[in-house]
Amino acid sequence: MRRATLLLGLGLTALMLLLAAVSPLILDRARDAVFDGYQRASPRAYDPQAPVHIVDIDEAALDLYGQWPWPRSYMAALTDRLFEHGAAAVGFDVLFPEPDRTSPERIAESWGRFAEGIPPILPDLGLAPHDDRFAAAIAGRPVVLSIAGAVDGGLPAAKAGVAVTGEVPPGLASYPAAVENLPALTEAATGLGMVSLGRNEDGITRSVPMVTRVGEALIPSLSAELLRVAQGAGGHILRTTEASGEVSGGTVAATEMRTGALIYPVEADGRFRIHFAGRQAERVTPAAELLEAEGLDPDLQARLAGRIVLVGSSAQGLFDIRTTPLDGQIAGVTLHAEIIEQIVSGRFLTRPDWMFGLEIVVIVLIGAALTLLQLREHPVAGLFAAMGLAAAAILGGLWAFSAGYLFNPVLPVLTAAAVYVPGTTLGFMAKERARRTIRSRFAYFLPPELIGRIEANPEAALTPEGAERDLSVMFVDMRGFSTVTEGMDPARVVTLVNTYLSAVAEALVDRGATIDKFMGDAVMAFWNAPIAREDHAEAALGAIFAVEEAAAEANAVLHAEGLPPVSVGIGVNTGPASVGLMGSRDRLSYTCIGDSVTLAARLEGLTRQYGVAACVGPDTAAAARQGAAAGLVAIPLDLIAVKGFANAVEVSTILPAGSAEVEAFARTLQEARGDYLARNWARAEESFAALAEMQVAFCDTTLLARLYLDRIEGFYRAPPPADWAGEAVATAKR
Repeated sequence: MRRATLLLGLGLTALMLLLAAVSPLILDRARDAVFDGYQRASPRAYDPQAPVHIVDIDEAALDLYGQWPWPRSYMAALTDRLFEHGAAAVGFDVLFPEPDRTSPERIAESWGRFAEGIPPILPDLGLAPHDDRFAAAIAGRPVVLSIAGAVDGGLPAAKAGVAVTGEVPPGLASYPAAVENLPALTEAATGLGMVSLGRNEDGITRSVPMVTRVGEALIPSLSAELLRVAQGAGGHILRTTEASGEVSGGTVAATEMRTGALIYPVEADGRFRIHFAGRQAERVTPAAELLEAEGLDPDLQARLAGRIVLVGSSAQGLFDIRTTPLDGQIAGVTLHAEIIEQIVSGRFLTRPDWMFGLEIVVIVLIGAALTLLQLREHPVAGLFAAMGLAAAAILGGLWAFSAGYLFNPVLPVLTAAAVYVPGTTLGFMAKERARRTIRSRFAYFLPPELIGRIEANPEAALTPEGAERDLSVMFVDMRGFSTVTEGMDPARVVTLVNTYLSAVAEALVDRGATIDKFMGDAVMAFWNAPIAREDHAEAALGAIFAVEEAAAEANAVLHAEGLPPVSVGIGVNTGPASVGLMGSRDRLSYTCIGDSVTLAARLEGLTRQYGVAACVGPDTAAAARQGAAAGLVAIPLDLIAVKGFANAVEVSTILPAGSAEVEAFARTLQEARGDYLARNWARAEESFAALAEMQVAFCDTTLLARLYLDRIEGFYRAPPPADWAGEAVATAKR
């Protein structure tokens, strides 16, 4: 599962890098939404001293002077008054493609159209045509007229060329033709600027083309041309990646533009990214206020003198209304003013060529960091890290935005979410699977509270790589199983075994044991793993009598079903063992191995030789002698080297303390063994004979005494060596 988590994290990070390279439309929309949020959070500070102003042909002006288009004589008067009040340059964000139908020479034609009879003839009023008056008003003055891109129309010639350092970038906005002004007006104007701003599919204007290709001609935007005219500059220069040294992936892309002394960045397609200040009342003067002014108005002069003036309309009926990140509806002329303000101030929003590389690095770092945290299996820490990294990307983008850089945090944030959520889900799935596996594996072998503790920390409890630990191991075997079941119907054998094993297993689990395995009619269990406990030897000692009681209760059930009774042999040993998940790659079990485990199995087999129900090793017996197991007494039976072991160990049996019968048995056995160890064979024979005559429920004294008497008989023929300490060697495992 750790490998799957690692591969998932790295794979999702790689997917984010692929999305960064492909940049699908939905991510572009998300990026625009984030940048719009940055615009609202950190709008450009408006400078009232900025050298640009707007004269607005608003609804009030239309109510006062009539519907649009106004007579060109009005526009001539407006132009005159702008320059009288000190305008440095004037740009018209309106088009004048048709002759003025209100001009005196066209009134009779207008009146006679569709009329019956002879058209009226008007006297010569001595008034110049309105278009001529307007042309005269703008001639020789720094006035820029607008043109708009169109499918059909003329192919205008730029008043000032746009020089390109290298090939023309293929991504520039382009139109087959343009809607032009009347030739007389075009001839009189000092500059021509494009007012087709374009807009995104979501209808929000965020950037404006500074250069547009019309046919084969390159036409500057209205704002760029106004800046040129205001400076008296000769033309524009568009720099591309072929001359700037910036990385473009092998394609030609625009990087910056120069107009006179002003240099400003543009995006690859020649668009200028606007940092909006939004609607500002100080920036706008209603057209009616200027036209109604008598003579020089000091207030108007203060607003217009030395400034570039844009003439446009905010009237809804003229359809030059735009949506920006800051304003739902605003006059399109305002965008040109925003651009001029930024360029003059020298503060821009840029996305340098290294920004994409920085975003790639951030994506990789976030993906790697969260993947490593997932591997450490700390979901809460991972959540805080994911939230912190996502917040850092967003706030870092906002900080960069305030400094004029466009950092896109969308993919870094998506990387944090994409790596954390599936990785954590996978981790929870792994833990849930582990819990189910643990519960299914140990549900019948461990108390519920122990299972809960294992689920809380399976790595520590189950020691998948193995651990060395002191264990108390118990083997429980059904005595005479083959004899009891010989000739018995298989179904009855299964009933007998299940009844017996269920009773024994329940007794062991109740005493905190971990049941390792069932081996036919035998059970292996141990204490101190997977949950550590200091009193594991005492718990194992107490379980001896619980198992004996369980076997007695099982016998009662078996008797009621007409089945033969069974007896048990128990071997217990305490010592170091290796414990953990062991087995093949496909089949693991939680078990323990080691010499102490083998000795426990041998001790269970010795119960048959000594005629007792339980045999325990020296460390287990020591727990009883030290009083740790209250009410129990350990009675040494022999010193024996079991099968497979070179060194002899003391074998004891465990009995309840305090009864006269137990005390008499212990005393008699101790005296007999004392004579035996002292090589006083005659007295030892008498003592063991006395032991054989004792009748106790917990030991077959005749079998035990016979064991020693047979040895003594052999010692008469072949005395033990001089260094003999009483040890005997077992020749069989059972």
